[in-house]
This record gives sequence, structure tokens and C-alpha cells, in this order.
Amino acid sequence: MVLRNSGRRHPEPGADGEGSRDDGPSSSVSALKRLERSQWTDKMDLRFGFERLKEPGERTGWLINMHPTEILDEDKRLVSAVDYYFIQDDGSRFKVALPYMPYFYIAARKGCDREVSSFLSKKFQGKIAKLENVPKEDLDLPNHLVGLKRSYIKLSFHTVEDLVKVRKEISPAVKKNREQDHASDEYTTMLSR
Repeated sequence: MVLRNSGRRHPEPGADGEGSRDDGPSSSVSALKRLERSQWTDKMDLRFGFERLKEPGERTGWLINMHPTEILDEDKRLVSAVDYYFIQDDGSRFKVALPYMPYFYIAARKGCDREVSSFLSKKFQGKIAKLENVPKEDLDLPNHLVGLKRSYIKLSFHTVEDLVKVRKEISPAVKKNREQDHASDEYTTMLSR
């Protein structure tokens, strides 16, 4: 009898495989699954000697790995974070979670920033954590080397899942507006000839 590796991975129960994925409409079930996955990851990391530091203090170590995760904040809400894995000089290991807010930028037409911001804040009220106008250099401008800045809307979220949901819902409108701008640019160049 010859044993062959089929190349298929058989995940353990609670791991983030096909069985633990929930694409349904219920966000509370999805949040529960994400919390279970985060706790399972912490349990597995503890088996390998990476205990999460909970108390403030100073430690020196070599950064050996990092990956995204989700943790509970003070309000008992899941937020995105990054786990940083360290090894000390004596060989002991630890990990630290640093929360962050995933974000992306939206460029609105000139003079429409306020309307777009208020529309997005109303439509995605529970998903967007923070909305702010940020001046940034637009490299698509023909004279971008001069240092001209354009106002962008920065949408910050508590979790990556919220970011993906909002981006998926916004992207058809963005694509449509780009096509309209491109068509109007071609039309104005044709008229100028």
C-alpha cells in the first residue's frame, strides 16, 4: 500500500475553512464566527508559545511574523488588528495585537464633497466609523509635480469586513462615474479640434 498526498487540506473544526464561512445576511452570526476564529487562533498561538501580552510593559524582542486578526475593544465590539509575533534573546515568545482602522479614499467631484460625505454617512451609518476630508496630491492631474492638492474623502471602518461590504456597494457607482468622465473628456477633445 502506497500513501499519497492528495494536496487537500482538511481544516480542524473552528478553523477558517469552507465550513466556517458564512456569507448570509445575518451579521451577528458572521461576527460570532469571526470571534470564534480569533479565539481559535489565540489558542493555537498559545500552543506554540505565543502568549498575547495584556498588561502594559516594555519587552525587547525580534519581530518574526505578523498577520491580521480581530480583537474585542472596550465596548465588546470586534475591531481589526494586527498580531505581531516576537522572540526574545532567551528564546521566549510573545505576541502583541495593535488595533487599526482600515480605510480607503474617495474622490468626489469638485464642490460635492459635503454632499457625498453626508450621503455616505447616512447610507452606511453602522459600518463607517469615521469620515473626514483629507487633502492629498492627485498623481492623475497633468501638473501633479507642482504640488497641487485635491480633497479626498477618507472612509475609516472598524473591521475589514465592513470595508469590503461598503466598497462592493460603492464600486458600481464609481465605475459608472469614471466612464462618464472618460466619455465627456473624449467629447470635449473632439469639440476642441
